Amino acid sequence: MAGVRRRAYVLFTFLIFCQFLGLEAGAVPRTPWPARKRRTEDGLRPGLHQLKRLDRWPAEPASPQGTIDTGKFEAGMGALCAGVITARQARKVGEGILAAAVEAGVDPFLLGALVYRQSRCNPLLESSFGVGLLQIQGRMLQASLRGNQLNYKVLENGNWVDRKRTVPTGALARLKEVDVNLRLGAALLAMWQEQHPAIDKVFPGNVPHRGAAAHFGWGDVVRGSGGEDRALIARRRLVNRYLGVAGKVQPTTLGFSVVSPLEGEPRVATSGLGEDREDGVRAHRGVDLDATSGEPIASIADGVVWFTGYDLPGREKPLVVLPEDLGKPRPSLGPGGLFICIRHVPSIFSCYMHLSSYTVRVNDPVKAGQVVAAVGRSGTHVSGAHLHLEIHQDGKAIDPSPILGEALVIPPTETLAHDQALANQAHRLKLERRARRKARFAERVARATGILPAPNR
Repeated sequence: MAGVRRRAYVLFTFLIFCQFLGLEAGAVPRTPWPARKRRTEDGLRPGLHQLKRLDRWPAEPASPQGTIDTGKFEAGMGALCAGVITARQARKVGEGILAAAVEAGVDPFLLGALVYRQSRCNPLLESSFGVGLLQIQGRMLQASLRGNQLNYKVLENGNWVDRKRTVPTGALARLKEVDVNLRLGAALLAMWQEQHPAIDKVFPGNVPHRGAAAHFGWGDVVRGSGGEDRALIARRRLVNRYLGVAGKVQPTTLGFSVVSPLEGEPRVATSGLGEDREDGVRAHRGVDLDATSGEPIASIADGVVWFTGYDLPGREKPLVVLPEDLGKPRPSLGPGGLFICIRHVPSIFSCYMHLSSYTVRVNDPVKAGQVVAAVGRSGTHVSGAHLHLEIHQDGKAIDPSPILGEALVIPPTETLAHDQALANQAHRLKLERRARRKARFAERVARATGILPAPNR
């Protein structure tokens, strides 16, 4: 009996030892390098503007097969990068993306989307997040670069094996050069594509995500999937423009069909009708669609422009402004900022708020899908750029989410931001109930002690 116990103890000790080494059956060995983490001045924090479940996201469109048409690809990048770089610069960026993608064996549409998401196509951008088109951060990669080699390891048959990729010599000192940044970035994207399944298991703290695009933003430890969502939306926009795919048309019960106000549908609605604003002083009157500053906004349906101008503070009447006067000094803005409204039928309007600009004027006829404005953050205090969309019927704000449908908009109930908004609202209501109870108790005490007279009955 003692021998059986001794053998059981030895086996138990061996299993614990193997588990400690990460060598038990089916385990992934520990990585032979410290986790590469992108660092910024304020620290990277996972955002709330992301989905609670990845399976809520639709399947991504496949990249076009065969040789990519350079002209069409460059035109797509030019559309994404409009307003940031010139058409000539966009052609150079497009050419560089295609060449770097072929060299590294990665999807050029994903690489182009990352260029747009990381730097908005600005090759000279330098921030605490990184440098150049892909915002590459040198200090995160120094240990992996030697001369013109990117050195890394991938898991094969339970062992980490060495891999190398050729990159431009002295790349970290030349990150503002378009070709250098793109070639190094494409190599990094390929590296994380090879490493992704294994490092997700090995490094603690990884949240569910889809692939290498998430690592490109975070490093080895992905703490949020919102950035990946935005990169994939940009890729979808680029693929659709390249293929000339028209936006989906959604039937409604309003008497007309609608299209998405933003490209690359479905878009994520991060905030919905009725949520608190200004600590409950007012209620949200529409949906907020996650977007990038400068994105084109389209009319959701045929109609006539009803208003263009500024939302003013308090109860002041909104101020009509012509598009050519937008560059003039602005007054203090109300929460809607710069906005436009379009009448679709006599009783139904759509309004687009927090704009950076618009191109239409009152009484202009517009078609469904026609670009009328650009995304901004005018009128906001803490929120990033997004599109606030309202739909009014018979003078009352109605929920745009079911009207647009899930083919065009993923409703806010699917996001972490919505859960946080509900929690904040519940906390506010709890504090208000507590304050009312305290006020009633204080009143009863005051009346009982004669400080206040008894109420007349």
